[in-house]
Amino acid sequence: MRRTEQGYSLLTTLLVVTVFFLLGLTIIAVSLQHARFATVRVDDVQSLHKAKTEVNEAVADLKAELSDPNFFTSHRIFSPNEWDHFLGLDSSNPGKNTMTGRLLERYGVMVKDESDQYQIDKQQVFLRVLRLEKSFDDGHRTRTVVRRVFVTNTPSFLKYALGSNRAVVLNGGVYIEKGDVYAGETGYASNATTYVSRTNELKIETYDSGMPRFSNSSVWYLNGAFQACGQTKSCWKVDETQTRFQMTNQWESSWPAGTTEPPPSFQPSNEDFVDVDFELTVADKLLQAAGFSPSSPEYIAKVEAVQEAADKTEALRQLANNLKDRFNELNGNDPLEIIKQKKDKPLYVNGGINLIGDVDIRTDKGVNQWLIVNGPLNLNGPQNDFINIHGNFIVFGDLTITGNVKLDASVYVTGKTKIYQSRIERADNGKGVVLLSKGKLDLARINEFDNPRGEANLKGYFYTDSSATIYAVGSYLYIDGGLFARGNGDPAPDTDIYGLVVNAFRGRVEGSNGEPSGFVPNPDVALSRLVVRYRPEVLVEQGTGLPFVNRLSLVVDRLEVR
Repeated sequence: MRRTEQGYSLLTTLLVVTVFFLLGLTIIAVSLQHARFATVRVDDVQSLHKAKTEVNEAVADLKAELSDPNFFTSHRIFSPNEWDHFLGLDSSNPGKNTMTGRLLERYGVMVKDESDQYQIDKQQVFLRVLRLEKSFDDGHRTRTVVRRVFVTNTPSFLKYALGSNRAVVLNGGVYIEKGDVYAGETGYASNATTYVSRTNELKIETYDSGMPRFSNSSVWYLNGAFQACGQTKSCWKVDETQTRFQMTNQWESSWPAGTTEPPPSFQPSNEDFVDVDFELTVADKLLQAAGFSPSSPEYIAKVEAVQEAADKTEALRQLANNLKDRFNELNGNDPLEIIKQKKDKPLYVNGGINLIGDVDIRTDKGVNQWLIVNGPLNLNGPQNDFINIHGNFIVFGDLTITGNVKLDASVYVTGKTKIYQSRIERADNGKGVVLLSKGKLDLARINEFDNPRGEANLKGYFYTDSSATIYAVGSYLYIDGGLFARGNGDPAPDTDIYGLVVNAFRGRVEGSNGEPSGFVPNPDVALSRLVVRYRPEVLVEQGTGLPFVNRLSLVVDRLEVR
């Protein structure tokens, strides 16, 4: 009996030893597996980081190469074809002496030309859209780091969501959903907001309107100091004349403590700001529309005459009048004549014009033709539908846009521009509007007292050579493009500040008899009454209609991993 019990004990002991032995082997196997997975994961992360670094270094290399202010003459590039040869886009196997070949050799980064996807006329302009990419293995499959780059010789202002060569003041809950902000001088931010009543009384709202909010990828570029105020109603006061808002002494040089919005990323601008000369740009568009080559003596003489004139706007008007023999002159009293007219030459109207229907001023090749208006221009769309406008405009007078308009256009306005009770969409071909106004830009009563809906209602880029004040208190503005006020001439309306002044409330605003009557703050950025989403495609969509300068610059889109 004892032997039997001893046998059972031996078997039990062997079984326990076997179980513990198997458990030990399992633990060792699991540990080895975890170690292997950890090693693979580290290798994957390192591979991803290496690919991102090499793509970013390639972008920096390209940027440094193009930063030479005498780039075109230094490399003897005088035509778009020579430009493509320098980049290496004219060959399926670019050599090491080309930019594409060099980036491939140095960083293993492929450069692909996507310009055709944006319908860029590569025979006429230097604009290019490049995709830089580097592949890596994540342990399961091959993935690719991609960064899209816009190479352009357009002015710097087109690179920013909001900006000014002078001061930029962001009052209240404006939301920069995508893109950067540029202030050539001082930047200001507060959680206050101001507005002007229907009876022209200056009002300072008592509620916390929210501090400006930037997306994680957005940067505020400052060439001067920064000042902020988190004291709501105490940030601003109305001056003794009751005609302008003035800053109080509550502003400090740091982001206000206790606010829910984090401070944006501040950086000095390390690039030269490539400015635009409004009058010379308009002269260039007139002369090229009339068939003058920029290298011809006639072109140079006429541009110099505008540059030396005491009244440059009047000199431009006279230039257009002198060139009208090269245009198809129309009767301004008959807008339908524009639609019926042949588009083989630019169109000229001596007098103001009111467009209330579709207008298509494109050549047989689908290129926007120019309409020169020697007087004011009104684009009046319906409220329940859209009018469609294709064409480029030079307006010697004021521009007014009302109602719903789909615009595929470059527009130059020597006077003031007013956009009210309006919705501006991109045209059916996906192209939008770039609007440059010498005078004041006035955005008023846009979706008044509507609740934010997360839907853009102003699609385009809007520039004024003057200063600008934007009120998004009763109005709801969602700009898919950008807005820039250069800061020339008079200070921004209702202030003593030169540059761009923005007032925005974050939350719901109720109205009564056309006046704000109730404010309900909300920290949700989706409820900001001014949202700006920068759209880099603005640099390529309008082609020859955009203002150009003899400098190249890069606009780099977000890095993606596919």
